[in-house]
Amino acid sequence: MRKLIILTDEKLNFLISIPDLKNYKSMDVKKIRKFFSNLNYDVSEFRFSALDLSRDYSGVFFIYQTSESPGAFYKRYIEDLVYFLELKGAIMLPCHELLKAHHNKIFMEMLRSGFRDGSLKSLQAKCYGSWMAARSYNLTFPVVVKQASSSGSAGVFLAKNKHEYDKIVKKAANVIVAQNLKGIIRYRLVMIIKNLIKLIYPAKAKYLEYNTVPVSTSVIVQQFVPGLKGDYKVLIFGSRYYTLLRMNRENDFRASGSGKFFDVPLEEHNDLLNFARKMTFEIDFPIFGIDIARENGRFHVIEFQSIHLGPPPLQRSKYWHEYHDGKWIKFDGPSDLEDVYSKTIHDFIVAKYPD
Repeated sequence: MRKLIILTDEKLNFLISIPDLKNYKSMDVKKIRKFFSNLNYDVSEFRFSALDLSRDYSGVFFIYQTSESPGAFYKRYIEDLVYFLELKGAIMLPCHELLKAHHNKIFMEMLRSGFRDGSLKSLQAKCYGSWMAARSYNLTFPVVVKQASSSGSAGVFLAKNKHEYDKIVKKAANVIVAQNLKGIIRYRLVMIIKNLIKLIYPAKAKYLEYNTVPVSTSVIVQQFVPGLKGDYKVLIFGSRYYTLLRMNRENDFRASGSGKFFDVPLEEHNDLLNFARKMTFEIDFPIFGIDIARENGRFHVIEFQSIHLGPPPLQRSKYWHEYHDGKWIKFDGPSDLEDVYSKTIHDFIVAKYPD
């Protein structure tokens, strides 16, 4: 009998659902658990903190929740736990590598750089550990500057030239680490005093350098695709492909977070789906979402992730596509997120880890 453990956060949340297309909520864990129990899995459910790490989880399958909380502090805890369980022989779905790429655009770009298919890495991007390092960028403009950890267009900026870029990259990456307003004020005062000391006593400059360099998050500088009115979102659940056209915000180059969703025009389906399918040969997991741009008939992967996917392409769609015998077939009907998710995970387990 296969063993499956469902990991939730402290509020018993598991991934995300938007059944009314407006309000986020947890996927229905009871429904998922029932699906696997009916297939004779030995299913358990634990909060992350309640899992007994002294037990042997070798060969046990895990599906789990992640987090998009600011600062990614809770996500780092989840990453540590997932990595530890993998080291002990657990089968994490998705694996630690793909979890790390979620909400971490730096690592996502690093994974993309290893893709075999060049068309999936057509957008040039450079990764920097801080805004100070990013100031060395002096290639083509305009460019998109992204914080390493951001979602819904937050932390994404357009720099049209080097002058704008130097200001934007500092704004995007500069952060202050403080517990409250008092801590922010103290931090500012300490930095001012230390910089004055460096001016008055140059001999102390080297000593104080490491304490006066601003704290910074990492950033990505990505090639800008001009003239886009929106982008495509494609969700892949095993053999099922769900598509969505997302238009830009008003007077903005960004589509993420706009909420302007439309069906992909019929004549664009085949080309888009053929391009999206290329990702299945690069990622060894059956569930992922892709943001895709189209420029003069050429497609570009903007971002991808394999956990905590935005579900609107599935939950608002009245159809999906599957690839059979060299062609795309459209299947009409609504889809239930929990059922599609569970079936996809089960099919993957059976195919990759047969009894």
